[in-house]
Amino acid sequence: MSALNAPLTRTPDARRPARASEHDAGAGVRDEFLTLASHELMTPLTSLTLQVQRMKRLSERRAEDGPTWVASLEVVGRQVNRLTRLCDDMLQAIKLRSGPLDPERESVDLGALVREVLAGLPVELRSPSSTISINAPEGIVGRWDREQLGRLVFHLVKNAILFGEGRPIFIEVKACSGGAELLVRDQGAGIAEEDQARIFRCFERASGVVHFGGLGLGLYIAREIARAHGGTIGVESSPGRGSTFMVELPFDPEPASRVNVARAP
Repeated sequence: MSALNAPLTRTPDARRPARASEHDAGAGVRDEFLTLASHELMTPLTSLTLQVQRMKRLSERRAEDGPTWVASLEVVGRQVNRLTRLCDDMLQAIKLRSGPLDPERESVDLGALVREVLAGLPVELRSPSSTISINAPEGIVGRWDREQLGRLVFHLVKNAILFGEGRPIFIEVKACSGGAELLVRDQGAGIAEEDQARIFRCFERASGVVHFGGLGLGLYIAREIARAHGGTIGVESSPGRGSTFMVELPFDPEPASRVNVARAP
């Protein structure tokens, strides 16, 4: 008799449904906690951001104290922005775990969007020793969600900066058959073959949190955004040879299918 058809009176098999149920319950509690924690953090962070902006305006009116105040407030502002991005990633991950994204499509120039994301990179990600070269001609336009696609580009660039070991980074946007392709290439330590699929999963990373920090959500979010647009994401890498992340997006993908699951009372 197979394990699936074994009677429930057998102790090992009787415990399996309980374990699955406990696992599902634990995942639900964890997701609920992350959602609540993110919202609780976002409330004071929003207030802090407004106060920092107000204090910067006030300090600019007092020339004698201006430089000291501005320098201190810039540090506070950077930390507030970092915490805000972490909370935003947590909320995005929880949203993705509850169901696929539903992109709000508009005409988006991918090359222009990439340059916009690079221009808005936070100060802590800008390193004078790490140059970013970009080959992104204008006119590669698709029906995409601008905000979501900008988030995808940001996470891929951030990943290249964090793991690129300060070496040059190359970004390329080009047209391919029926769509567009985005390439983000770094010259860092690279990723072992056995880790290349795992790094796109939620809360996963190829390197330890002690060295690089983060929540292990960026590549997971990027993968789900690509999927929601009918596209794909992958990586070519080997230890010591850097990594190239590749995203392919159809210009005008089919709307994402929606599956309504009936829930018992």
